Amino acid sequence: MSARAERGGWGEPPPERVEQRIVIERDNTVTARSGKVEYGQGIRAGFAMIVAEELGVRFDRVRVELGETDRVPWDMGTFGSMSTAVDGSLLRAAAAVARAMLLERAAARWQLPMDGLDTRDGAVVASDGRTLSFAALTAGEPLAGPVASAVLRPMTEAVDQPRRTGAFDIVTGRARYPGDIRLPGMVHGHALAPPRSGCGLLALVDRGAAAVSGVIAVVRDGDFVGVVAERDEQAHEALRLLHVDWGPPPPPAAPTQIEMRNDGGVDEAFAGGHGIIAAEYSVPHIAHASIGPSAAVASVTRDRTDVYAATQRPFGLRDEVAGLLATPPQRVSIHPTAMGGMYGRGNMNDAALEAVRLSRAVQRPVMVQWTRTEEFQRSPARPVLEAHLEAVLTDGTITAWRSSIRTNPHAYVGAVVPPQVLEITSGRNAVPAYRLGRAAVMLEVVPASIRTGAFRSLAAAPNIFAIESFIDELAGAAGRDPIAFRLEHLDDPRLRRVLETVRERSGWDRHGQVAGRGLGVACAIYNDTAVAQVAEVVCTDGATVRLERIWCAVDAGHLVHPDGARNQIEGGIQQAASWTLLEALAVDDGAIATTNWRDYPIATFRDAPERIDVVFTTTPGQRSSGTGEPGSVPTAAAIANAVFAACGVRVRRLPFARGVNDARSP
Repeated sequence: MSARAERGGWGEPPPERVEQRIVIERDNTVTARSGKVEYGQGIRAGFAMIVAEELGVRFDRVRVELGETDRVPWDMGTFGSMSTAVDGSLLRAAAAVARAMLLERAAARWQLPMDGLDTRDGAVVASDGRTLSFAALTAGEPLAGPVASAVLRPMTEAVDQPRRTGAFDIVTGRARYPGDIRLPGMVHGHALAPPRSGCGLLALVDRGAAAVSGVIAVVRDGDFVGVVAERDEQAHEALRLLHVDWGPPPPPAAPTQIEMRNDGGVDEAFAGGHGIIAAEYSVPHIAHASIGPSAAVASVTRDRTDVYAATQRPFGLRDEVAGLLATPPQRVSIHPTAMGGMYGRGNMNDAALEAVRLSRAVQRPVMVQWTRTEEFQRSPARPVLEAHLEAVLTDGTITAWRSSIRTNPHAYVGAVVPPQVLEITSGRNAVPAYRLGRAAVMLEVVPASIRTGAFRSLAAAPNIFAIESFIDELAGAAGRDPIAFRLEHLDDPRLRRVLETVRERSGWDRHGQVAGRGLGVACAIYNDTAVAQVAEVVCTDGATVRLERIWCAVDAGHLVHPDGARNQIEGGIQQAASWTLLEALAVDDGAIATTNWRDYPIATFRDAPERIDVVFTTTPGQRSSGTGEPGSVPTAAAIANAVFAACGVRVRRLPFARGVNDARSP
């Protein structure tokens, strides 16, 4: 999928230039700029390490500027575990070109050949000991020019140091989240949501809302209704006095059928097969469950608009705001704030767009803060998955495979999504990585009755839950060890290596049969990152599941920031364990019924496994891939397979911690 062009649509991004990425400041520090945003994955530190290594400066002399649309290069958004692989590579190239320019300038001043010069501690150093600081070399003539081909420094083995810029501000409360923004004259707003997505506004009756103390305006803008008041509680009180008649929701769009793989001759292979195994798996809607509900501040004036929001798509939000206001994008500035765990939620800028509408109406800065109930009921949920898988086993080998997958779009309900986008989002990891003989994989994408949207790993985690659980069932039917069975059907050397690594580290072959305790395995390749996990669970009373330990092996290429990469893998495992064991949204008559944390438990410290063992198996010199999402992909299947090993119950529906027997196949 190519990048969105500057004025919207699909096209190529503008050419890279050094001055957009690297700036040498007067105090000899370096500013590195990226359109990506930091929301817990540690890219601010990782990008600083990349630039510091390539330029030859200390890490603490690099300041990374992220997401400010007036100052950083255009970017499509922060998602898909692509930040280091994509923008990290662009920053490295820009820093390499900047380094070459600095060497060239120093060589010209000293009348020396460039090959006798080097950069160290923010200066160009000659073999005779002379030095020129970067600031001296750029005084009056900043670095500028295209990022053409450049000679990169050899990637050194990263030193695993816990460098996390901004962490102190987070733990001490200094970090600024949307709810911390305060602007002169700022007031508070709240919008009235329709009962179902897409319902049109038929009638609005004010039964005293405008008369509530502190209310500044009752705003109607087409189907949008909101209230602006001096204080948030006044806006909420006024909303309760508005009577609204909503029209019916629009009819659902037709399902989209996508053929992910079809080798031909699959029906004949099944007709002639004797060892046919079949199973069905299902995954429910779940919430992003961000600890902080959505919030944003907007200030709309005649000349410019400023928006402060936790967004994964600053430039996408800028263009949405510009379209809403019918103003050039250059008059809109997006200021990304700290985020409270978005995992895809930050792609949907609901609160920010509501704040813009309300600020436009009153010509004052407006803060919009959703309630917890709204966050559960109005936010896009992860799509459901219903998968029917069947295979033919011939002498312990898979000779035919057929799967039918039914899910929802990873986008707004009602949005027109091209089939090729559905294929790489809703179809993510739907095609197994194994040798399958003749195979057919069909995907049906059906709009849901509730909003659905992008979630961590998109459809990969649900698809891998089904595939890796079924592979375990096939191994059992073939009378083979689950890891040995996988290795017999795998050609990819990296996936084989991570599987062999977790087998050794978990003591898989040395694990004896203990009643109520079992190990389970699962693996995947997600966006060029290979990951394998072994989970150990304890089942008590034949039903309750306790996750004890997880072993994980990852091949993510060159590790720029090993500590950050480890944090990402561990966090992904923890979150995936929570949605595997505990999480499900209640949907009643086409609407989300969940309203609070009591209805929607998430894992706490008490639920965390005693140990998460993460090891990286990267080949030196291999390019970086991503670690933000891969750790969450195989976890559900590894836990489900461990449950079967522990108590003989084959889990095919999520979640299942409080009732394994309720989660088994009907």
